[in-house]
Amino acid sequence: MTQDISYWIASHLTGIFEIKDESNNLLQQGSRGAGLSINRGVITKVSRVRHSNIEIFFDGIKKTAIEAAVTSCVIEILLSQKKRSNLKIAHNFEVPISSGYGTSAASALGTAFALNDLLGLEKSKLELFQVAHKAEVLTKSGLGDVIGLYQGGLEIRLKEGAPGIGKIMPFKNPNGWKVATVQLGTLSTSAILSNPQKRRVVNNAGRELISMLISHPDFSNFIKLSRLFTEKANLWSPKLQKYLKNLPETVLGSQIMLGEAFFVFFRDRNDLSQINIPITQINEETICQNTVVRRE
Repeated sequence: MTQDISYWIASHLTGIFEIKDESNNLLQQGSRGAGLSINRGVITKVSRVRHSNIEIFFDGIKKTAIEAAVTSCVIEILLSQKKRSNLKIAHNFEVPISSGYGTSAASALGTAFALNDLLGLEKSKLELFQVAHKAEVLTKSGLGDVIGLYQGGLEIRLKEGAPGIGKIMPFKNPNGWKVATVQLGTLSTSAILSNPQKRRVVNNAGRELISMLISHPDFSNFIKLSRLFTEKANLWSPKLQKYLKNLPETVLGSQIMLGEAFFVFFRDRNDLSQINIPITQINEETICQNTVVRRE
């Protein structure tokens, strides 16, 4: 009998979004927006163990059910009370937590896929993605990352909802732009999604800019409109503003939503040395299409 299963799930980064969570149906809640999946993410290992409870670890540190809310929520959705025992779930993060890299979505998906294989739940790929989406919505840890990961690559989320319900469109990067990210700190997604005033500002900014991107769906336009959204949504800290407003002319930047982190868009890697930040803090990213990989 297999004793453990591991999955690697990509990170998903958002540049523009509009909150659309009015429906009573969790699968119909979500966000419109645009973003990309990258080849750094979260490795989740689920193991059978002898002790009777469920233990959850982040990079080797044991977490409570509240601290690991989205993982706990996936367990509650997927497993009957009788099956919620003798399990260890360990997440190892290749990207920062609570910084806009979609680690909650990646953790939710890794947990769902690994539990499905380990316990023989016989859920389809679409069903597992929908479980992860529900967990994200219920814990207010994200709205659009799961469907973004379902698509992979570069995507525009045309209509809110989980995979199978929301509508999504891929777009291309024909002009050779490259992507890097810089993380400065953490930002609470749930605090923003629960704040009526911030929601209103975000939605007013996002609605128009997403429509503009749909009219001209290419990477250069995504870069330009993401920067406009950063300014209009006004979720950036003074520290983040300082870096984004002082980038060299050859480099463009915008905030990663929702995080105390930013995108760097460039053509020549030598341009990165002109940014007024240590090069060791700049992570060059690779956009990836294959977002769910079982590890043997």
